[in-house]
Amino acid sequence: MAASTSKPATLVPVNRGLARLLAPLAALSVLSAVVVAAPAGAQAAAAIDPGWASIHVNEVSSDNGSTPVADAIELSNSSGQAVSIAGWLQIDSGAASAAKTFTAYLADGSATSVVPAHGFVYLSSTKGLGSGGDGVKLYLPDGPSGTAGTLVDHVTYTAGQAGDDESNGFGAGALARCPDSTGAFVSVADKSFGASNSSACQHPLKDPTTTVPTLPCEPEAPSGSGSLPATALAPTTWPGSSAVTVADAACAWTTATGPEGRDVSGLVFDPSDPGVLYAVKNKSWVFRLVQRDGLWTPDTSNGWAGGKEIFFPGSSDPATNQPDSEGLTVGPDGALYVTTERNNAANTIPLNSILRIDPTQPGTQLVATAQWDLTADFPELHAGSKTEANLGFEGVTFVPDSYLVDNGFVDASTGRTYDPAAYPKHGSGLYFAALENDGKLYAYALGSDGSAHRVAVVDTGMGHVMDVQYDATTQRIWALCDNTCGVVSTVLKVGSTGAIVPDVAYSRPAGLPDDNLEGFALAPTCVDGTRAVLWSDDGIYGTGAGSAGEGHALYAGRISCDLGLGGQGVPRPPAWVRAAVYVGGDVVSYGRSVFRAQWWTSGEVPGSSAYGSWEEIATTADGTAVWTASRVFTGGDVVAYGGKRYRAMWWTRNQVPTTPWGPWQLVG
Repeated sequence: MAASTSKPATLVPVNRGLARLLAPLAALSVLSAVVVAAPAGAQAAAAIDPGWASIHVNEVSSDNGSTPVADAIELSNSSGQAVSIAGWLQIDSGAASAAKTFTAYLADGSATSVVPAHGFVYLSSTKGLGSGGDGVKLYLPDGPSGTAGTLVDHVTYTAGQAGDDESNGFGAGALARCPDSTGAFVSVADKSFGASNSSACQHPLKDPTTTVPTLPCEPEAPSGSGSLPATALAPTTWPGSSAVTVADAACAWTTATGPEGRDVSGLVFDPSDPGVLYAVKNKSWVFRLVQRDGLWTPDTSNGWAGGKEIFFPGSSDPATNQPDSEGLTVGPDGALYVTTERNNAANTIPLNSILRIDPTQPGTQLVATAQWDLTADFPELHAGSKTEANLGFEGVTFVPDSYLVDNGFVDASTGRTYDPAAYPKHGSGLYFAALENDGKLYAYALGSDGSAHRVAVVDTGMGHVMDVQYDATTQRIWALCDNTCGVVSTVLKVGSTGAIVPDVAYSRPAGLPDDNLEGFALAPTCVDGTRAVLWSDDGIYGTGAGSAGEGHALYAGRISCDLGLGGQGVPRPPAWVRAAVYVGGDVVSYGRSVFRAQWWTSGEVPGSSAYGSWEEIATTADGTAVWTASRVFTGGDVVAYGGKRYRAMWWTRNQVPTTPWGPWQLVG
């Protein structure tokens, strides 16, 4: 659903970003780190670890108690290499000339002069820290005679924000970056010195002395809440744990074009690496995520740390090229396939398309290598209406040909069993795009030459759909509806007629909020009979202000690996055997087709002659006969051919329904 219309918050600065006040926390006087020049002077620089810029002030507590030390400061390392902090200096809000060297400790209490890769150390402030407001500054020893020179990082705070103060005791135990190293500072109840802030950040505190949000992002309450229509399957209880936990750091998804930190819309696991999760935002960004400390966080390698901005083909101009990216899947070629419902630079004009994006492109910008514009297929979404432009493609999934063929899927555009060879440039499967407006899935064969052919339309019955995923483990297609339907998942299969139909529906787990959950992903691997499930909320609302989910976009739960779904697909008659004897009425399968014997036969290959002993039998999903050259029809028989229906006026075989003066009459 939906790109938000709420006012964006100020971009959250990161360490080494331009020094400026964080707008939503202006009244808190919490400063982010500042960009500083590299250490000056060749002699001084030679003694400094070249990875110094990866060190951040990560947590501060003005409490005097020894947890683990009084007036504690934590440093974090955002890089994959250990960094030496030998000789570094620290001071509170005083002058740099008063900065002193310090002793740092690991979580186990052992002294160290090295911050481990992606690790943490803590120290006691050399000047003490005041609970009524103070600051922390961290310096390199590149001044004269090893004194404080380059400012590495700093933060200031007001009364009560970094620890309890008699003038403002709202329960803060520390001031912590959320997420570690790169996030904004927020007050938290629990200290986590020597370890990640991820757990503490799940419960940010509000300073009662200010009316500005305590979060550096703007949660948005869910809109459009409703219930399932009568056309939907009645959902059963979620087949797994009812417990759900937040799976990301608060306000983790801020970007230059969407700093409010919400709008995580689509999710998909990388089929080549179950430890990698891709997430796409409405506002033209995609993230590559990995798990750290139980949370999904941006991969820091290959330019992915802050996500990568994506563009329609041919340009990287952010003023005019702004894909409203909603859903994504990974194709068999390893590329990301992303759906758009409009260009945010012209957000009243529908643009329902699928983009191919190569995730291995270097840098932080990804320009699509191909685009399939399918807007013309949905004339009901009118240009000039922002509401209708926002009801387009929400999700997409790749469904392999092998699954479709094995189960006898019927190509609705021909009425016959799906034959991948009919689409020689489409690759090895179809792309199912989920349209929010009507709750249907649209299956396309996307040609490498830019062509697109609609193969089928699948009704989920839910009225709306926000994401779709083919799951190889259950051999099913899963469709998700958000709070518009009460957050229900409908599982679809290939039915006995070859059409894809709803099989079973599941209610959301009890611990999952009824929010604008637009993304859904099933982990490919099982552990002790269950596997992980992820949902993404484009409003980061949780259950309201101060709730555990406020400020978070990702939720994690568990689902049983064995759902007992049973079989699916079109029943297949026995395969034709060359040496067998068949009589009139016998039915066999040969290749992807079904044949019926007209009379006694043995050894004749089915389909080898339009006038032989075998007639090819095919039907549409609604049971109408499909015209085939070898099938015998008599007066009154109705057939499907070329998207139209025809009625036979007399006996006929191998006469195309469009033959002038032939036996066929167009119906309707």
